[in-house]
Amino acid sequence: MATQQEQKPKKAKILIVEDESLVALEIKSALEKEGYRVCDVADEFAPAIECVKSCKPDMVLMDIYLNGEVSGIEACKIIKEIYKIPVVFLTAYSDSNTMNEALGCEPDGYLIKPFRRAELLAAVKMCADRREPKEPQDFLQVCEDIYFDRKKQSLIFKDKEIRLTKKEIELLEILINNKGKVVAFNMIDEILWPQREVSEVTRRTLIHRLRLKLGKEALKTLPRTGCILEC
Repeated sequence: MATQQEQKPKKAKILIVEDESLVALEIKSALEKEGYRVCDVADEFAPAIECVKSCKPDMVLMDIYLNGEVSGIEACKIIKEIYKIPVVFLTAYSDSNTMNEALGCEPDGYLIKPFRRAELLAAVKMCADRREPKEPQDFLQVCEDIYFDRKKQSLIFKDKEIRLTKKEIELLEILINNKGKVVAFNMIDEILWPQREVSEVTRRTLIHRLRLKLGKEALKTLPRTGCILEC
């Protein structure tokens, strides 16, 4: 009786953040030929962070100098700190100031342009080997008796379903990824509203709505600082 072939594990899902379109396409082509999944290509912070939230890549290849106001170094700090996703830097600049600033956010790799395809694949493989790609969980425990159902986009509390808005879900996932840690208000603003300035009232209203749904003891705010999921 013939045995079924074992399924090969899926290779890492990768987001490319690169403002030179030809370079980005070359990287995408090289990765896909090796079986990696490129979930998107972005050239600045705003679309990159939207992709991080929607496609949840296993790693990010990040150019240090991007279009827009947020640099690759600042983007790296946010992605690593909030979403715990490894970042490999791509840059044409190798001067000591750039290197020191970039290394300050503890990237998971560093490639100097122009790099060879073999160097790119080696850096990606090394990063992927340290963290095997995982499919996102659909059912997450938020607190002892509160769960988040990604498919239904709702909280489950004692068999009761509490619907969440898109922004409430985005804020909740940030807080879950940083459970027990204070998430600064300015970090929340940059992630949830990357393409526009947002008023304090808008942010405060969002946090208040989520707090009512989670329970006042679960989500706490620190005046002029940030908020924390503590349960």
